[in-house]
Formats: sequence, structure tokens, C-alpha cells
Amino acid sequence: MKIKELFNRVIFYIAVPKCVMCKDKLNYGERALCQKCRAVYDEHKKRNCPHCSKVLAECSCSYDYLESHGIKNLIKIFRYSKTEQSLPSNYLIYSLKQDNRADVLSFLSDELSNAIKNSININNIELIITNVPRRRKAIVTYGYDHAKELAKSVSKNLGIEYIELLKSKSKKSQKSVHGHERILNAKFDYKRKELISLKGKYIILVDDIITTGASLSNCATLIRGLKPKRIIGACLGTAYRESYINFDQSAYKYI
Repeated sequence: MKIKELFNRVIFYIAVPKCVMCKDKLNYGERALCQKCRAVYDEHKKRNCPHCSKVLAECSCSYDYLESHGIKNLIKIFRYSKTEQSLPSNYLIYSLKQDNRADVLSFLSDELSNAIKNSININNIELIITNVPRRRKAIVTYGYDHAKELAKSVSKNLGIEYIELLKSKSKKSQKSVHGHERILNAKFDYKRKELISLKGKYIILVDDIITTGASLSNCATLIRGLKPKRIIGACLGTAYRESYINFDQSAYKYI
């Protein structure tokens, strides 16, 4: 056994992490979810996009509000619902936001990296990855910016340059406001004092979940001012009114 492997095992057994869903202790080699809950998660991911019929992790369909702000493609992994707290996607996102667990970050960044590779040919275009920034108050509360860490981890996985472009000016959390207030509350500004040109580059803009799309769209509007060739949204989950709907049903609606 190599020294690094031995070290990793020692660190793991000093403080064995628990499954984010059932709270049972994980076995060595498991990340975020135990074997039983991983099976539930894998089943959850099988749901289809109601537009193109592909499973969500292989789909890049956007929707009208995002498209009107220049986001023609939206990469995602699973569906998220505020009302169904038992979904594995909810447990994973809550843990990413609050727990600062390396195994959860690693698991989700691998999932998002694979979804990006399934949706676009990353070898034939010049890519830069950035993120929707977290509010300063939330960073103080939890100690880190989860979307930034997710974007940086995906950047490392895919060999794509990461640039921190934006900072949040929001005073309230998005979950505390509704409807049109979300659009007004999602305020951002440039992080870099000396702005760079993104002309000819494809930008992957990372967020954790998309509900109304206000945060992602407002960030995209700022980034469009730097003249990129295309902005591609990338998130872990998209929120829907319906808990489940077949891809060929016309009643499908976004929140």
C-alpha cells in the first residue's frame, strides 16, 4: 500500500463521514452517499428532459428566460424540489452549501464534470469556467463559497481555466424572496478591477441550483459585456413544480 493511500485511510477512519441521506457511516471509498442511497440517487438521475427526451445529465436544453439573457445551453444533473425534502438531490445540495465536506464536493464536481463532457466537446473550443458568487454574509456564516469551490474543482477535473469574474451585492438570500423580487435581489458586480476580454471564448457559468434563473441570468448579462462567444450555464439541479413528469407530457412547466 502506497504512503498516500495509507494516509488517506488513516484520515478517513479518524473521522468517518456519514451518508448525507440516511446518516449511516460510510465505508472507505464511498463519497457522500452510502451504497443503498447511491442506488436511490442513480434512479433519481434517470428522469428525462421533457424537451429532448435525454436524461438530464446528457441534456443541454435551456429555457426562455435564460435564453433571453444569452444562456442558450443549460447543463444539469438532476431535478431539485423545495417541497420534496426526501430527494437525494436535496440532501446533496444542502450538504454542499453548509457542511464543507471534501467528499461531497468531490462527488458533485465529478458528476458535473461528466455532464459537461456529455453535453459539449470541450476539446474543440476555448473554455473558461466561472461561478455565480455567494453572498458575503453566507460566506461568513458557512466559511466558504460553495459554487466557487465547485467551479474550481470542475476546472481541475477538465483542465479548464478558472477565473473569478463576479461578486455578489445581494442583501437577502434568494430563498427568502419570491417572484419578481428574486430578479431585483440578484445583484452582482465585477470582481476584477481590471476587466479582461473574453472575446471568442466559451464561458461555463456554474451555480448549484436553478429556480427562477434570476441569479444565473443577471451574471450572464454582466459577462456578456466582456464579449464572449457563448455562455453555457452549468448547475447541479433545476427546480420544477412537478415532482415527476414524463418527457412527452405537455403540462411541463419550470418554476
